[in-house]
Amino acid sequence: MDIFALLFPREKKFYKMIEEQVVVVCEAVGRFENYILNYHKLSDAQRNKFLLFIRKKEQEDDVLYTRMVGALKSTFITPMDREDLHHIVAVFDNVIDTLELITLKLNAYNIKRVDKYIREQTVILAQSFSLIEKIILSIRKESVVEKYCLEIRSLEQKGDIVYVDALKNLFSDSLKPTQIIKFQDIYNSIEEMTDRINEVSVIIENIVVKYS
Repeated sequence: MDIFALLFPREKKFYKMIEEQVVVVCEAVGRFENYILNYHKLSDAQRNKFLLFIRKKEQEDDVLYTRMVGALKSTFITPMDREDLHHIVAVFDNVIDTLELITLKLNAYNIKRVDKYIREQTVILAQSFSLIEKIILSIRKESVVEKYCLEIRSLEQKGDIVYVDALKNLFSDSLKPTQIIKFQDIYNSIEEMTDRINEVSVIIENIVVKYS
């Protein structure tokens, strides 16, 4: 079964647009992972350089997202197709917006070192979005789509465990209230992105089930 024949039954241009957007966002997620894993070694200049990069990618995504929304409004497709497509690209847009916001917050909060939980959450986030990119770019067979969706679900559950462990550690330590607030905010933001990526996989999986 060709999954994209289900996702884009009438207008192939939608596939091209969503393909362009997922590439932009996946590049941003990948660079964000590298940024977080090497955060403690980066100079202020290197951190500012990354912020400029993520802003550029966010602007590219805005253009692609706006183009998709405009196309959805002006092209006749079934309401369910329109709703699903909009949900997918809205999640992509939210992810890159959140990456930019976290980058700004790390600077505003004056966080010099990220902890192991932020690093673990970020690795899970990057792995999850990489699987979404694979689904969008190259996956054609129903069985393979289901395999990747299952992996994304497993990563989301793993992310939940890391998130809860992070909160337990955060509130069991003798940290200052301001530090607790800062780190909890970062934990929450990454957890929400992982959850939303899982939502996209569920949408795709439901389409496959519906039309199989």
